[in-house]
Amino acid sequence: MATVIPTQIEKCRGAMLATAIGDALGWPNEPRSKNRAKKPKVVDHFVEWTRSSNYPCWHDEKIRPGEYSDDTQMTLSVARSIIAGDWEKFLAEKELPFWLNYERGGGGALLKAAKSCKAGFLLWQSNYTRDYFNAGGNGATMRILPHVIAAAKTPNTAKLMMDVVKDTLITHGHPRAFLGATCYAYALDYLLRKETILEYGELVTAVIDGHNDWGAIPNPDVFGKWLSIAQQQCDYDFYTEWDNTRASMVRRLEFIRVSLKKGLIIDDAKVLTDLECFGKANGAGDVAALAAIYLASRYANNPSLGIKVPAFSFGADTDTIASITGGLVGMLSGTNWIPTEWNAVQDYDFLIQMTELLLADNKKEATKAEVTEAKAQNNGWITTPIGKMRLVDSKSVPNGNYGIVIIKKWQTMLGQTLYTKDFKLNDTRQQSSQPGVEMQIPQQPSLYDWVELSNLKAEQKAQSKMQIKISAQEPRQEIPTPQKVKRQFILDSNDVAALLGNPQFKNNITVGKVMKIIQALIDSEKASDVLANQFEVEQVMVDLIKSFVKR
Repeated sequence: MATVIPTQIEKCRGAMLATAIGDALGWPNEPRSKNRAKKPKVVDHFVEWTRSSNYPCWHDEKIRPGEYSDDTQMTLSVARSIIAGDWEKFLAEKELPFWLNYERGGGGALLKAAKSCKAGFLLWQSNYTRDYFNAGGNGATMRILPHVIAAAKTPNTAKLMMDVVKDTLITHGHPRAFLGATCYAYALDYLLRKETILEYGELVTAVIDGHNDWGAIPNPDVFGKWLSIAQQQCDYDFYTEWDNTRASMVRRLEFIRVSLKKGLIIDDAKVLTDLECFGKANGAGDVAALAAIYLASRYANNPSLGIKVPAFSFGADTDTIASITGGLVGMLSGTNWIPTEWNAVQDYDFLIQMTELLLADNKKEATKAEVTEAKAQNNGWITTPIGKMRLVDSKSVPNGNYGIVIIKKWQTMLGQTLYTKDFKLNDTRQQSSQPGVEMQIPQQPSLYDWVELSNLKAEQKAQSKMQIKISAQEPRQEIPTPQKVKRQFILDSNDVAALLGNPQFKNNITVGKVMKIIQALIDSEKASDVLANQFEVEQVMVDLIKSFVKR
């Protein structure tokens, strides 16, 4: 029986669905997921799990079977930006700042970039460039699928690579981030346009042959200002680092090609280890892209297993590698291979809908039609920077003995599910306060408050004629540098009691070290994982202390 090649529409649907599926399968097993389960099991289905979350305060959060993390959230943010038009501006001014309200599992570089966008500036145009140009993580690689889908009807490899670079530089500055994203986009585009059966190992060879396309240094005519700042601010030579990273990726692709020739005796764990999936660089953009290309090539005839292998490769970046592997196998095989139980992935219908909107000739008009129909069916919509949404459900979980975290479930007009959180002092804590003593409780704005604040800031920015400039040619001095806001460490007697009762503080940590961590959190912009390494403590300890540092 002849193999049926999926249509481009089916390929794009499969890529979008499998991206979310791989993310949902792998997220509970990712080292930074804060899963309460000590030893997650290898299964064929989605599972419910408990996540130890520190936002807005410490609490346990139930993650329902099939729910996805920031990998899929950011993929959908990029998709929505492309559909909206002027995607660079929309992503930086609307999507990234608003994502901070509902993010699930975002990495340090991505969170820092989103906070900068919320403050009205991009990291590469600021005084905080050192960490930015050292950010080579996979936060860009994981979100660029929509660019490939949107360009399905107008093939232009050079333009696709340029869009991926423009997307990447909003959040990451190291060549490993750029080349991971461009390499992955090139592989996706190759599979999208493949109209015959994919030969074993063919994808790897195609990516090697295309290294001059996905590996080209950003065009100085377009990115001249950005490249100039990179050369000035990097603690390495940017062009040399770019060439070395690309050469290293080509060598590892050659290694993958040789490994695939071993056939059934291939040891996945060994190959993934050699690709650095279990080392210190396991979250790098190039590592994720190469691992996904290997797995998609190895399991082209068994795509569900191709996703499961990385999703349960404990110690690796399971959600991202499984997610982008899903993107590749979905782009190759469409949707017919997806097991029925995986159709329970969060927002299944919305994922299909977003794919079709990206493929529409007139994306804005197609979106308006969908929104008009949604408005007629439901009430209670509120306006947000990324469109209208409505409250679906609300539940409370305890924050120690003194407060609760209210988790609100929202649905956008097109059907995406988002969760926001608010902290509330419970009655017991309120009654324990003494008259005349001011209690300083960490407060987080509700979604309604955030929308009002966002609208106010937008008006103020319009009045002052300030706007974010995404163009890589924008003069650096024209971007306002935000004033540094003084931070405070706020702790009262009840907080002390709660901390002393927290099992994390029963570890061997001195008061002096705690004070040094507090000082570093007040004076620097360093991420929690960086400080944890610096002071040789667990990241959860830094996050716990950080929850009491307020602006």
